[in-house]
Amino acid sequence: MKNEQFEEQLRKINFPIEIQSINGIPEEMGRKVVRLDHAPSTPLGIVGSRYQPIKHMDAFGGAIKSMQDGGLDFTNAQLKVHSYEMGAMAKMELLLPAHHTKIGSHDLSLKYVARNSYNGRWKFQGFFGWMNHVCFNTLVTGQKLAYTANRHTKSFDIEASNLKIQNAVDAVTNATGAFQRWWDTKVEDDAVADMFTKTIAKMPLSEGAKLVAKSETNKKQLYILMGLYNEEVKQLHGSGDYGRKEAKGSLWCAYQASTAWSTHLSDITVREKGKQHIVQYQRQNEVRKMLNSKYWSELEYA
Repeated sequence: MKNEQFEEQLRKINFPIEIQSINGIPEEMGRKVVRLDHAPSTPLGIVGSRYQPIKHMDAFGGAIKSMQDGGLDFTNAQLKVHSYEMGAMAKMELLLPAHHTKIGSHDLSLKYVARNSYNGRWKFQGFFGWMNHVCFNTLVTGQKLAYTANRHTKSFDIEASNLKIQNAVDAVTNATGAFQRWWDTKVEDDAVADMFTKTIAKMPLSEGAKLVAKSETNKKQLYILMGLYNEEVKQLHGSGDYGRKEAKGSLWCAYQASTAWSTHLSDITVREKGKQHIVQYQRQNEVRKMLNSKYWSELEYA
């Protein structure tokens, strides 16, 4: 990708902002972030007294420069930048096809995702994962070093944060060894359903709901996840469009099902459609927690 194409994408989120007082409210109780290139200026969010803005352009552009300075290969790189809620929230996705690996019959390319906000909904955060070219899933990992997250405060050093990028690349690259194990690890359907039930299909309940023995399982979510899992087994280990037959699933199929659920959002409600950027962020975090859970480890090392 040429530099001008990078600039074209980044231009979407390169607009002036300012922190202003709110009439009648002491600054220690709250201030507002406003976008100055709209007439009249557009309020983007209410922030606290310690808030120090990290501009989208500085966050995303700085991360790209750090990767380039660190020697990552940008040959045929693809950059996409999205903004939401009048620019209050932004996401960057950078695909680096030159950094490639193969797991089983699946081709993967290195991918970087970053998010930032001016309304307090997102810290400045980024993670390295992989993009699966077979199904276009964004493959989040459980590697803690692959993630960075920082609050917007005066103590935050954006340059120091970007220096961690090479460690993140090393962490996510090392994760491909686990991917290959997951491809080869056979699992029972009941064990996968139990793992989903105890992780991303678990519904948080109030103490009152628990007292009346209300189920902690999001049954709709579990049904969707197991449907995605069954499709993966059918395509990878079964007879494809002719059915699953007696094929046994693998841990890679469970991983693919969960990342398909967090990437494509095909099951979201009408109410959620306007907040897809938030739903995807929440789901990717749920998958990451699942991969770090003892329930996943029990399947991986059984």
